[in-house]
Amino acid sequence: MDSTLLHRVDDLLRAKNDKELRQALNPLDALTIADIIDNLEHGKRKTFTLIPPEKQAAVVKIISENSRDIILPRLPSDMISRFLHFLYEDDATDIIQHLPRRLRGQVLHGLQEDRRKRIEKLLTFGPETAGGIMDLNFLEVEPNVTVQSTIESLQKYTKIHKQVPTVLVQTPKGIRWLQSRILLTASKQASVLDLSQSVSTVLHSADREKVLDVMERESSDILCVIDEEKKMLGIIHLNDLLRVAEAETSEDVYRMGAVGAMNASYLESKFSTIWKKRVGWLSVLFVAELFTFTALTKYESSIASVTALALFLPLCISTGGNSGSQAATLITRAMALGHVTTKDWWRVLRRELLMGLALGIALGVVGFVRGALTPQSALGSVDRFMIGIVIAGSVAAICLWGTLVGSMLPMIFRKMGFDPAYASSPFVATFVDVTGIVIYFTIANIFIV
Repeated sequence: MDSTLLHRVDDLLRAKNDKELRQALNPLDALTIADIIDNLEHGKRKTFTLIPPEKQAAVVKIISENSRDIILPRLPSDMISRFLHFLYEDDATDIIQHLPRRLRGQVLHGLQEDRRKRIEKLLTFGPETAGGIMDLNFLEVEPNVTVQSTIESLQKYTKIHKQVPTVLVQTPKGIRWLQSRILLTASKQASVLDLSQSVSTVLHSADREKVLDVMERESSDILCVIDEEKKMLGIIHLNDLLRVAEAETSEDVYRMGAVGAMNASYLESKFSTIWKKRVGWLSVLFVAELFTFTALTKYESSIASVTALALFLPLCISTGGNSGSQAATLITRAMALGHVTTKDWWRVLRRELLMGLALGIALGVVGFVRGALTPQSALGSVDRFMIGIVIAGSVAAICLWGTLVGSMLPMIFRKMGFDPAYASSPFVATFVDVTGIVIYFTIANIFIV
């Protein structure tokens, strides 16, 4: 970002010199203007209003969520309608969905009738479904038509909608797609069906994560969205997939960190917004951690008789949280990539059972050495060899338990219809902390108390 340019825009805003500011912004590309608007501390809306509608359409797609939330609610509805004319329907729908409800109807009313109906159709689908992210810009042709006829239909469509559509062919065996470069280079009398290639389909109600899975598995540039009767509704392009992938990844990372999903960047988000996103999960986890107090009170007599047990408690229960978090992260990521499904639960259980045993034994050996080398003065009357056995057995058992819990919880969540990322590291660690206390003192009671 050119600081000199930013200062010049800021000075013109303070001087209220709209004419010179418009002249300064006119030669700049959309990305530069978006950077300026994002870095301005004031005058974001004014700067946006001084650029032409075509450039407003390009800028509004790339400015930050925070800048968009500042600018759009304060714009006249007719100005929003004008720059929405230059956006694809799916992008225009995203903008309208982020508008205050009082503005949505006015903005829609300002659109051309055909465009308004298409956007209203998209608004009926959930924003996180295939229908909510699809593009209506496609042309359906009959299987038996020629290339010449298809090109003529394309020209008519483009003249009306000002956009070049994707050509799709409905056949009894499924939906097929005709690439533009093949259409332009083929013989004019060739059959469209012979030149087309099969394309995968997804139901309009499918979650956008399912869209990611299908497009990645099929390695296709487009995906056709259909209804329950297999009628074509729209298409999803690769660039739509990239936006969805970024949103899904961010959402999963936030959930795994026990933080509510945020739309704006960290520094641009309000303090109160970040507080709300964090306090909810922290409160839930704090209440869950209170069960550790309940568990400890159950073994109060054991701690009183062998106080040395309290010294090793943090060491043992942290092992379960760490191993559980590892397993949860591995399985959640494997499920997101499609490498693991809920049908693979038995294979995962067997592998993590062996892995938990192997990890537990390795850590148990370290725990035994640490317990056996503890000065006798710190242990009182407890034999160092016995405390080493207790630490080794507890670490091994808790590590195994944490590994099994961390690997199974994401699969259980998916089976119940929840996002596996909800089986976050803090959630697993909290659950294993409580149960780890029970495991630790049970083993201690057997060998020492």
